[in-house]
Amino acid sequence: MQMGLQGVLEQLTDLKLGEILDSPPPGLDEAIAMAKVVDFVESEDYARFTRIVFDTAPTGHTLRFLALPAFLDNSIAKIVRLRRKVAGAGSFVRLMFSSGAEALDRAVDKMEEARGKVVKVAELFRDAERTEFVIATIPTVLAAKESARLLGELRREGIPCRRVIINQVLDPANAESFLAARLKDQARALAEVEADPALSQLARVDVDLVDVEVRGVPALQWFGGQVWGEGSGYADMVEAAGAAAAGGAGAGAGLALAADLSQGRKFYMFGGKGGVGKTSMSASLAVRAASDGWPTLIVSTDPAHSLSDALDVDVSGGAPVRVEFPGTDLPLWGMQVDIGEARRELKELAARGDTQAFEDALSGLGLGGVAEQIRDLQLGDLLDSAPPGVDEAVAISRVVQFLRDPEYAHFKRIVFDTAPTGHTLRLLTLPDFLEKSVGKILRLRTRILGATAGISGLIGNLTGRGGDRSADRAAQEAAEGALAKLERLQGRMEDAQRMFRDPAATEFVIVSIPSTMSVAESKRLCRSLQREGVPVRRLVVNQKIPQGAGAKFVAMKRKDQERALGLFASDPGLSQLQQVRAPLVDLEVKGIGALQYFGGVVWDSEA
Repeated sequence: MQMGLQGVLEQLTDLKLGEILDSPPPGLDEAIAMAKVVDFVESEDYARFTRIVFDTAPTGHTLRFLALPAFLDNSIAKIVRLRRKVAGAGSFVRLMFSSGAEALDRAVDKMEEARGKVVKVAELFRDAERTEFVIATIPTVLAAKESARLLGELRREGIPCRRVIINQVLDPANAESFLAARLKDQARALAEVEADPALSQLARVDVDLVDVEVRGVPALQWFGGQVWGEGSGYADMVEAAGAAAAGGAGAGAGLALAADLSQGRKFYMFGGKGGVGKTSMSASLAVRAASDGWPTLIVSTDPAHSLSDALDVDVSGGAPVRVEFPGTDLPLWGMQVDIGEARRELKELAARGDTQAFEDALSGLGLGGVAEQIRDLQLGDLLDSAPPGVDEAVAISRVVQFLRDPEYAHFKRIVFDTAPTGHTLRLLTLPDFLEKSVGKILRLRTRILGATAGISGLIGNLTGRGGDRSADRAAQEAAEGALAKLERLQGRMEDAQRMFRDPAATEFVIVSIPSTMSVAESKRLCRSLQREGVPVRRLVVNQKIPQGAGAKFVAMKRKDQERALGLFASDPGLSQLQQVRAPLVDLEVKGIGALQYFGGVVWDSEA
């Protein structure tokens, strides 16, 4: 309004910018959790609690949550410095924005207040007198290696960790009665699956708990034959797809691949509660597809990658790696999305591109002095601590690459091993959020484009630069370049949206285990997927105790656990922690009574 643009301001009211949060952005979970931690530290409502216990998200996103204070502290500090730079830019700038200066100062004051709270939380996380991080894991090789990586990250963040809980440790004693009770417990959970209106409509694949951990290509080949063989529906899909490719009559309409989007490719996405075996399931399907002759790529989008451990081949680095094993020649590749490398790329772009474009735009408006003063802010440094949501953003960029990049055109089957439930849903809804927010930005840019010349002219007249429009044109061209990039991003998000919702090209597979809590989460996941329009037709119930299991089965499983427990004892970091072993009990632990009993078994052991 100070610049005579009331008409433009009125036109912006119908943009409804608040609608962007209809699809919450990735990272909102961590931000809300951080706000709650601030409450715990400062609010009188929580002063009566002498013990506060956090049940956090699985490994990757817990680390993002713990690193959030550093990111917020850094970013708020940049904003405050920028405000101070602008405030010192001269009387002309202060005069031009005089009506908003007080509001800006109030906003900066609030930011500095928020920064103080964030610093308190960061100090709390690292205060060994008040805070302890407890690693909870299970006795498998994959879990042991993930725990070692988690401990390393905690040490780097300076977060105190003194003990590790190894849950679900088997005791071969009383094996027969133990198995009988477990079979009854899992029967109750499976009855819930059959009674649920949504889950009961899915094709169900029941997978027996095996007595050894499934790792490496040969084991995955054997396991894939058990899981994805006759009865799973996968064999029928392969046959129908082959008939369709040959022009035969065997293909059902629901299995025909959409040539315009997938170009003959099929995407599988695996999701579910943490610890149910998503990585083993997705890896076994990838090996099975490759064994059937399909060039296959399996991709881990979970920040706490276990794919390399499952394949027993290092597929880190952010690019497809051929999975080779002596005696096999499978058309199989694997990759783990490299968040660190993507962060470095983003930082480089921010340092070289966005900041320069911003400086050019300010110079074009006659504010070159301000541009010079902000040059030392080094805005790219914000990405030294990755903001929450960058994992999903990078994963989506990889999905788009699979759709468009000729480098990936030869893959006919692409399997995604996703993060546990909550963040997988964030991954699936990110295209909606980005497409909607980019759309708002594009509309906003269109609205104010016509006013740019007027603003520039006003400033030019006031500063005596009214005759020289070359800098204005350069700034306009820079803005148009940014606009073109946004339009390309919007197009890529539309591609991802179509792929996620195309039943001919994409299938989401829910992985669960026969426990009441896992089934309850699977119900919520199924309904969320259906609301998002994501095709879900299959439920894998993993780790079912086979009916014929006996003492020998328990003894073999215990022997396999001993190998994993040896890793905890030999790892340089984990071996320094107090180790608490919690037994695998014969009933699911839920409800106050069961938790009291189980707590006595676990925590009294270290009294």
